[in-house]
Amino acid sequence: MSAPLGPTPAQWETMAAGRAEGWTQRWSGGVPTWVHTSQGGFDRRRYEVVELAEAPARKYIQANHYLSGWPPAVHRFGLVDLKPAGDDHGQEVDGGLLVGVIVLGVPMSRRALTRVFPSLEPYTEALEMSRVCLSPSVASNGESFAVAGALRLAAGHGVRGVVTYADPVPRLRTLSDGRTAGSPRGHLGIIYQALSAIYTGRSTARTVIVLPDGQVLPGRSIAKFVAGDRGADGFERRIVALGASERPAGAGRRAWLHNALEQIGARRSRHPGTHRYALPVGRNRAERSRAVFGLPALPYPKWADARPPA
Repeated sequence: MSAPLGPTPAQWETMAAGRAEGWTQRWSGGVPTWVHTSQGGFDRRRYEVVELAEAPARKYIQANHYLSGWPPAVHRFGLVDLKPAGDDHGQEVDGGLLVGVIVLGVPMSRRALTRVFPSLEPYTEALEMSRVCLSPSVASNGESFAVAGALRLAAGHGVRGVVTYADPVPRLRTLSDGRTAGSPRGHLGIIYQALSAIYTGRSTARTVIVLPDGQVLPGRSIAKFVAGDRGADGFERRIVALGASERPAGAGRRAWLHNALEQIGARRSRHPGTHRYALPVGRNRAERSRAVFGLPALPYPKWADARPPA
């Protein structure tokens, strides 16, 4: 591929109006890059979508996605390059190079699924698409192929509906080598719009805790730490690594966390809600057409709609 490039200011304005004009965002090491259709179109004969075990999927997401945390996963799928270039390196899967991962999993609440798909059984027939991450080596328009292939495989497991979200709020952090990682403009869910997903509006506005490294502290992680569930020790080490004092033996978890977050300079920020999309899933068109949506379809959002008032 040619040298990395990105949209010009004029092209950003076009994209803000809802016209991507051939640009697609990619992720490597948590750092965003862009590919354009002029660099070469997507050749579906070169790729295959396969089911993945948790270990390779987790490794890929934690190494490349701007949200480096691993979500609760039910099904994991990989985009495999069957004809990688000689200088391409990375994880090998099924005789090819792993160049993308899609994760279907469990959202924060059961209602996040039942509200959108009231007739489907949550956590089995209805799931959240929590991660979509493709390598910069994948040509523009590769997302549609990867997601469609993943959903076809998921249909074989009985999945009939998927809810997914796009966060319009920028998320940035500085890596140890000085590069900026994260999502510099936030997301509208353009790839879901390209898949003709149903847009159902925003999720509930809420207050989030933003850590000094720019990442949002998930409410699920806080709840698990306070309860002492699996992963609580890793959560505590992360807060200590950001500058908090170690928790004294026997100290209450909730009280310690409150003080630790103040100590490291974590801040509370009002989040307007993420954009929510719904995709029917099925082995054929007839099965997909049976999807019953619990929320009305709304017009797709544009950047001008997503910006907060001045």
